[in-house]
Amino acid sequence: MISAKEQITNGLNSYFKAFRVIKANKMGKYFTLPIVLNIVIMLVLIFSGGGIGEWLSNIIDRHTETSTGWVSAAMMAVKIVLPIVFFILFVFCGGTIVNVLMSPIYTILSEKTDSFLTGNVFESSAKQTISDIGRAVVIAIKNIVKQLFLTLLCLLLNFIPLIGNLLSVVFIFIINAYYFGYGFMDYTYERKKFSAKKSNEETFKLKYLAITNGAIYALPLYALCGTFFAAFLGGVSTIAATISQLELENSEDFNI
Repeated sequence: MISAKEQITNGLNSYFKAFRVIKANKMGKYFTLPIVLNIVIMLVLIFSGGGIGEWLSNIIDRHTETSTGWVSAAMMAVKIVLPIVFFILFVFCGGTIVNVLMSPIYTILSEKTDSFLTGNVFESSAKQTISDIGRAVVIAIKNIVKQLFLTLLCLLLNFIPLIGNLLSVVFIFIINAYYFGYGFMDYTYERKKFSAKKSNEETFKLKYLAITNGAIYALPLYALCGTFFAAFLGGVSTIAATISQLELENSEDFNI
């Protein structure tokens, strides 16, 4: 049994090693795509909000015989507020969306890290790649549903003044960190052909590692516009998780 202290320490140290692995393997090119995806998703959401706002304003205008002051104000508010709402949606959900879309790239980063550290060579066919991507997406969606459900449960703690508010924030952060970390660790389990059930069991054994890895990813995610930083960190977190898993599995510290 690997102690909580060992898992947490390993999880923290692995991030420093991850940057050295990125530099040694010239992986920088893989980190431009999530930034581009973030910009595209943000623009799509904002313009969608503006388009929906314009559509609703036209409906209100067509069904109102005279354009009174409050009607004009309502239409203007809709046009302004909806793009803002969609931008807020991007801030909180953009990182998760990008992680799902980036599954194929994160798979490559995890494989390259494994090969660099162990010398293992991974052969994959188009059929296997599609299968792996499908598996990753299914597990990601399941985890997102669990993550949201548990988060909603934690929000009920806010009915308890002060202590409940504090516990709600702490538990929500830990839950989200765990599932983020799970997602990054699963790329290693994917190579081992683990079933979803086996992945759940193995992640729970290394829950402190999952929380540590996911916490470093989640911290900028919950800052203003943190999605941009989190999207970049997604690849780093995947590499860090792979390093930690290999070290804990092999009981050796790779000299990177």
